Amino acid sequence: MNHEINPIVYILIERTERELDSKLLVALFLLKKGFHVVLGHQWALAANRDCWPAGVFFFKSMNKIHTQWMAKVRQFGHIAVALEEELLDECISSPNVHGFFDDVYSNDASCYCQLLLAKHEFEVRMIKQIMPELTVRLTGNPRTDFLRQELVASYDLEREGISKAISSRFVLINTNTAHINSNLSADQILELYKKATLGGSSIGEREWIKRHNERMDVLLKWEKYNLKSICRLVELFGRNGFNQKVIIRPHPSESLDIYTRLSNKYRYVEVANNQESARPWILASDILIHTGCTTGSEAVAMGHPTISIQEKGSEHIQFQASNNVSYLTHDAEEAYQAVQDFYAGKLKLGDNAKLKKLWPAQDGKFAAERIADEIHNSYLNLGGEVNDFELVLSGKFKQVRLTDFYKTKMFVELSQVEQILRQIYQQLPDMLQIKLYEISRNVFYMRPS
Repeated sequence: MNHEINPIVYILIERTERELDSKLLVALFLLKKGFHVVLGHQWALAANRDCWPAGVFFFKSMNKIHTQWMAKVRQFGHIAVALEEELLDECISSPNVHGFFDDVYSNDASCYCQLLLAKHEFEVRMIKQIMPELTVRLTGNPRTDFLRQELVASYDLEREGISKAISSRFVLINTNTAHINSNLSADQILELYKKATLGGSSIGEREWIKRHNERMDVLLKWEKYNLKSICRLVELFGRNGFNQKVIIRPHPSESLDIYTRLSNKYRYVEVANNQESARPWILASDILIHTGCTTGSEAVAMGHPTISIQEKGSEHIQFQASNNVSYLTHDAEEAYQAVQDFYAGKLKLGDNAKLKKLWPAQDGKFAAERIADEIHNSYLNLGGEVNDFELVLSGKFKQVRLTDFYKTKMFVELSQVEQILRQIYQQLPDMLQIKLYEISRNVFYMRPS
């Protein structure tokens, strides 16, 4: 079946707090190139693949779930490009035992994805080994654009609100024990891994389960040490007369219960909402403590004081940027002392020179603009033209029922999108003016003004 390719890009989003602002920035640069953009809830965009005009589907992942969708959208004449949102922090040298890239990148990707936009050099090297036939372009990840000085002020309003509501001075602890303290059951996690990886693997289910269990054993051991360290650190703050606020902000996939019970033991310890962006919380804090979390790298990129706790000899120190660019400690006692040294003026933190070598697009063109450039080039190379365009659906728009699972990932009002766009325009006043429409809950249409 032949389809005319149209100058429209469908940007799929899974998690609001992690992707919405950066994908809106990508959309603005695409509009500057002459594209129209539909942006929103990935399930809704994929479900309507048959009635959207043929254009560019911009996927946010390369796992089996998304490569299945790529195959389906290709049947209706769409171009499939992707940016893998996961593993932004894993950009140095991944040990084989974790099989990170085997789990995240489906072998089917090279069959259906026409362009991968790589977030760092390590990803480029790995993809060339795994799928040498896949076209890859190094752009950086637009999530890092809002860490740059040109855009970081976008978080000022939220940061000020946190300072007024919580405290003008506090220590922030970001946790990432999303497997041993998940919102989901162990069986649910296993099923998600199977859906995302097993179908795209070259090995059988028995061998996959064996490898999965080996990887999970290593991961759970790491998370148990991290959780133990956090609990001990909070105890040190609570019992040693540390009279400033300590805020625990769990990973969005974690249950709050264990941290709420822990905070109830101490007067100055609280648990923050974990369904919003971590960045205003980081900026509102005096110092961030993490256990090998991407937010550690994000803090360093913003020039914010940051401490990591990692067990001595942990292989996560080898490949995670956050553990290489943060001030590294090996247990709760060391981290507690480092905080005291920081407040005493003995510890200077926040140099991001090393991180700039690991994450591209920290200066010069934004990653979002580089992505728009590469999508535009790919579109033209595949026969597309930038011309007059009107969005007309060939069938009735299919509404996707928003379950609680979907709502925790993306549940956005038009006003929230408008607010983020206003913040971007305040920092980048030369951006193209656009018209914004709401197609349905969580799905928005952007066109040149």
